[in-house]
Amino acid sequence: MIKYKGGNGSSKQESIIILGADNEAEGIDAEFNWLEAKYGEENEKWVMVEQHLLDEGNKQYDILKIKFLAGDTEDFWFDITDFYEKDDG
Repeated sequence: MIKYKGGNGSSKQESIIILGADNEAEGIDAEFNWLEAKYGEENEKWVMVEQHLLDEGNKQYDILKIKFLAGDTEDFWFDITDFYEKDDG
């Protein structure tokens, strides 16, 4: 079961912590589910512009840059340490 903790995703310090994903695919789905729950459907209300990984050794972050169809662009930080490099096997 996916759980979200942490902040609002506006920075590394306020990252959204994703817990309980069984693998990376489920964890990445959880990122998009969080964004859609908060901001509406992807491609209807916003589009993803860029995604990149920040690996700090003991912590991993996925940073998603999204553009709202109204014009603003914003970065969202997700702490993916719990599921990083986790696979089904």
